[in-house]
Amino acid sequence: MIFSLEALEAQKGDCLILSWGKSASEVRHVVIDGGPDGVWESSLSKRLAQLRKTHGVPKGEALPIEMVMVSHIDDDHINGVLGLFTTMEDAQPATPYRIGTLWFNSFDDIIGNGPQELKSKLASLGAGVAAGKVASTAFGLGEGGRHSAAILASVGQGRDLRSKALGLRTLINAGFKGLVMTQNKPVIVPLADDLKLHIITPSLKRLTALNDEWEKDVAKHPSDARVAAFTDASIANLSSIVVVAEFGGKTMLLTGDARGDDILAGLTSAGFLDNPKKGKVHFDVLKMPHHGSNRNMTLDFLKRITADHYVISANGEHTNPDADTVEWIAQARAGDSYLIHFTNEKMIDPAKKNLDVGKAVKDVLSAHKIERQAVYRKDNALGLRVDLFDALKL
Repeated sequence: MIFSLEALEAQKGDCLILSWGKSASEVRHVVIDGGPDGVWESSLSKRLAQLRKTHGVPKGEALPIEMVMVSHIDDDHINGVLGLFTTMEDAQPATPYRIGTLWFNSFDDIIGNGPQELKSKLASLGAGVAAGKVASTAFGLGEGGRHSAAILASVGQGRDLRSKALGLRTLINAGFKGLVMTQNKPVIVPLADDLKLHIITPSLKRLTALNDEWEKDVAKHPSDARVAAFTDASIANLSSIVVVAEFGGKTMLLTGDARGDDILAGLTSAGFLDNPKKGKVHFDVLKMPHHGSNRNMTLDFLKRITADHYVISANGEHTNPDADTVEWIAQARAGDSYLIHFTNEKMIDPAKKNLDVGKAVKDVLSAHKIERQAVYRKDNALGLRVDLFDALKL
């Protein structure tokens, strides 16, 4: 039996492949996010090529992928998926991949009732940033302006992705009438061979609040800077699709860039926690939110949400993973047996005077004497993999 999570080398972003099957000869795959610019070429396309060989897919035929999921609109998650769909589009009619469904909540869907003139303004800004026609410093937001510009570019990328998916006749958000989200009761989507996806976030309540905030706040201040700041701070991370994947009695919590309090609330609504403020739950795998950032995380969260395997996808940029986050894992799990998996051992933040984030992480591991509980992607490997049953063969 196979139930594995691969974290491909995705630079500062996320690019995951979830694989499962009742036997080694009947393995299925879900691609979750595609990393930022360059990851499609360097990691994801190469891994999918390996899987074609593993499954013995003849030249000219398509590798089946059960689902592609984009957790949220952010370049370091959506860019590689756009590369995947562009490759499929360019190869028609002999597309190399057959995708069962694309799960993706685009900006236009999230802000479904937003003022049309502002949605158009945002889309135009996003297209301009993506094409390099609008400078990332054009929003007057200081250091944060660059990230806001990246989010704006992702709005344009999202529209492009949706257009390509529709052109390829890919089913969008199968299992839902509109957005992938929870409502007033647990939502479980079954996939083939008994894999279950429990939807944790976003909730109808959260998305409604975002929509209301957009109309009240941004509509009153329709400047480029205001639009950019709102999109950056609110829509991207707060609308992250978070799921619990369950197969063969094992579970994985896959978190996108969601905030800890939203995850706790969602786990409570889904029945994994009996109390959003005191309940505890254990998973076999926890993909750490937002690349191990301490801005999405607290010590209390890590005391209440525990795992045998913690997976952190980051390369040091934006100081991710924060040493605080690794410290909190160590404090929360003192004396326990677990592993922390890092997609990179060398982690440098160039914006912070080449801050050695990897050394700061290793200092924490050393201080708690848990160096042996850290696992790093091997040099030149496309990624690292957590196998909960039999090892997935290349």
